[in-house]
Formats: sequence, C-alpha cells, structure tokens
Amino acid sequence: MNSSMMRTFVGSALFSALILFGMVPPVMAWKETDQQAYYNKMSLLKVMLEGARIRAVETNDLQTLCLIMSIGNDVTVRYVELNPNDVEIRNRLEGMRNDLTACLALLYNKK
Repeated sequence: MNSSMMRTFVGSALFSALILFGMVPPVMAWKETDQQAYYNKMSLLKVMLEGARIRAVETNDLQTLCLIMSIGNDVTVRYVELNPNDVEIRNRLEGMRNDLTACLALLYNKK
C-alpha cells in the first residue's frame, strides 16, 4: 500500500470508529424494547408452529403442536405481565389461550 492509500484507510477507520463509538454508543445500538423482543420471539415460534401444524396433519402429532402453542402462550403471558397496558397483545393472549385449550382437548380426547 502506498502512503496515500494508507492515510485514506486509517482516516476511514477512524471516522467509522468515531461514528460508532462517539455518536451511537454500542449498548444503545443493540437495545431492544420489550415489544421488539416479544415480536422476535413470536416470529420464531410462528415458523416452528407452522411446521408443527404440518406434522400434526401428516402424522397426527398433536403433542408437538400443543407444546409450541404453550410456549407461545407463556411468552405472551410474560410480555403482558411486563406491559399490562398493551391491549392488542392482551386480546391476542385470550385467543391464544382458546387455541391452546382446543389443542389440549384434542390431544387428551385422542388418548
């Protein structure tokens, strides 16, 4: 590398470091709100739930389906405990509880 390229590289690196560490602290850049964390968890669970639904239809595996529904229910209960004023999620929780109850009824009636 010639000296002008090295100065440009060092200057770019220094400028990037100043922006990253001076203007936006790393902790703030990664800080997540409760709602963001909730939606991230539920997005992952939605993918798992869809696979469990397919499996339940193909192999009659209701246990896995009910288990994943239960995890989603628990995640939502925890979120509502931390954010009692989020009416939308509280209403969603009621529907999730109904779905879980129906899943468990199917599971235990099957036996």
